Amino acid sequence: MSQGHRRDLLAALKARVAAHVDELYGLEPVFEPAAGDRPSMLGDYAEYLCPWCCEAIGTSVDLTAGSRRLIEDCQVCCQPMELSIDVDAQGSLRGVDVQRVD
Repeated sequence: MSQGHRRDLLAALKARVAAHVDELYGLEPVFEPAAGDRPSMLGDYAEYLCPWCCEAIGTSVDLTAGSRRLIEDCQVCCQPMELSIDVDAQGSLRGVDVQRVD
């Protein structure tokens, strides 16, 4: 069997497997895009200042989880801070509020 023939067989097998992965494992998208003019976003980028050391920090925010509060450590000084993430009904990031956790 020639190298080209093996390559063609392998490519055909990969295509068959890829076509059936969703069916075999029941995989479906977790997030369905919203109907409307504006394409929905799964995430956004936010920057804020650490309330302890005043260092600018940038992070990716998951918009699919909605508005929430969480505790994270500063990437620079390792002090804890509470992030309040505000997401509107259309799934857009309104803002991120940061406070010290004492």
